[in-house]
Amino acid sequence: MVHPIQIALPIPYPVGPVNSYLFLEPEPTLVDCGIKTDACWEALVSKLAEYKLTIADIQRVIITHAHVDHMGLAGKICAHSPAQIWVADIIEDWALDLPRKWQGRLRFMATVLQELGLPTAQRERLLAGMARTPALWDSVPAARVVTFPIDGVIDIGGLPWQVIYTPGHSNTQTCFYQPESRLFLAADMLLQITPTPVIEEPLDGSDERIPGLPQFLDSLALVEALEIDWVFPGHGEPFQDHRALIERQSVRIAQRTEQCYELIQAGHHTFIALLDAMYGAKPNADRFSAMGMLVGYLDLLLGDGLIKSRNEQGVLHYRPTP
Repeated sequence: MVHPIQIALPIPYPVGPVNSYLFLEPEPTLVDCGIKTDACWEALVSKLAEYKLTIADIQRVIITHAHVDHMGLAGKICAHSPAQIWVADIIEDWALDLPRKWQGRLRFMATVLQELGLPTAQRERLLAGMARTPALWDSVPAARVVTFPIDGVIDIGGLPWQVIYTPGHSNTQTCFYQPESRLFLAADMLLQITPTPVIEEPLDGSDERIPGLPQFLDSLALVEALEIDWVFPGHGEPFQDHRALIERQSVRIAQRTEQCYELIQAGHHTFIALLDAMYGAKPNADRFSAMGMLVGYLDLLLGDGLIKSRNEQGVLHYRPTP
């Protein structure tokens, strides 16, 4: 089959432009769509024009996961086209009622950050930044939303693609695999830099955080077993040899987890002490990605029984298991 057309869309985040992928046949279809900014919209309009298309020609937008850079423009695209927005059934509420879902994410994040002992000023700054996200992200009219199961098959570009549920970076993330052509639409599952396991509320609405990095490693193992010729990532250029990337990232995660363990053994017992030791003391920086990775390393150590955690005066402390 013809490879999907990569459309790199500008976003204001360190990870760099987000990729939307255009399929021309049998109907103009986008996989992911960027954030609701003028720059992102103009880049999408410009790239579509190269193929003699406008936004009004888009018939479907298929979303990989409920992060602003992947589905923020979906509502605006609906307002300027007849497009249906296809989402996994686990993120239907994110498409239909973003304000309510985002308030839930903010409440959950506030609780986690307080328990990790993040200083008040840094915690408030990070949450204030998150609170601005809905300005870059519109809900979608219910009549335009089509759901698919996380273990199903959907048609993209005239061929059946397997839906592969890959939690870890996001607990809502799905990827799409076409076994005959061995193409893989990877979302943020496979990137040249290790995707951050974003701290998110559980899908069932409970208060107990699900360990993201252990989930990510399980998802890596699942994807490693697939026969893939080309990977089309959510950020960066398409690439081959997915197993080499998985091996490199798995080794790096193991090394950093061991470093975290050694620091705990040396007396760094709080999250902030570990964060400063592993990433440098930057009291005025939000360090969102660093925090997500460190939480992941601690989850791995806790899961392996190498450390234990205890809440001391409202803040978690970590110590080696005797």
